[in-house]
Amino acid sequence: MNREGSLELVRTLTRRVMEALCPEKLPAFAEDFAAFALDAGVPRVSDISVSRKRPDQDLDTTLVAGMFFQVLMEAEKLPASNTERVSFLRKGAKNYLVTRLAGRISLTQFFRLLNLIEEEALHYFQRRTGEWVGLKALTPPKPEPARQGKPVRVEALRQALAQLPLTPQGRRRLTKEGLFDFLRETEGGWFRLLDFEARFQVNKKTAWTYLNLLLKQNILEHNGEKANKVRYALAPRFRG
Repeated sequence: MNREGSLELVRTLTRRVMEALCPEKLPAFAEDFAAFALDAGVPRVSDISVSRKRPDQDLDTTLVAGMFFQVLMEAEKLPASNTERVSFLRKGAKNYLVTRLAGRISLTQFFRLLNLIEEEALHYFQRRTGEWVGLKALTPPKPEPARQGKPVRVEALRQALAQLPLTPQGRRRLTKEGLFDFLRETEGGWFRLLDFEARFQVNKKTAWTYLNLLLKQNILEHNGEKANKVRYALAPRFRG
């Protein structure tokens, strides 16, 4: 782990959370986070008691930063794609924060916060691509649909998605623009049905329906596997 880079991401994510849930603690944020960063042990969430009576007392900078640091360390060890690491980090943050909301923000605001966390994490992992030692040996021996140095053909992808027969009353996040952002961020790499579900907050049936439509429109390709080994990726015509 690049400690300096990881701490910068943890700092950004922690500040996002404190801005949304405990803005009154922002004046002391810099000092509190500095104390956290200097702690050689870096507190683990599982080692800290959260049995206090008032919810706002167990949502402080140190605990939130400790949660993000722990989940980030686990995500970086995964022999997985950037999308899978981001999904793992998002899920960890969601599980931790959902029990500590105590009615502070609406459900819409909560998912907006998770989306911001997801965006920051994705940017971080994209910068770190290729830095995990031994990742190539741990990856399933499937041919990668894209290679470094061959970016996604964004205009061709955008034009193809514009032709999709999506209903106007569809889900708010599952729009053509939302699909474009997701497929561009995969960088042409394999992704799972689960990744699609997590990104758009839909069930398996809905996710499969959309992915099947993208396959029929030759926007995606299938790795030919079955069950939990199924992977999807951008069709070759969208890869540089």
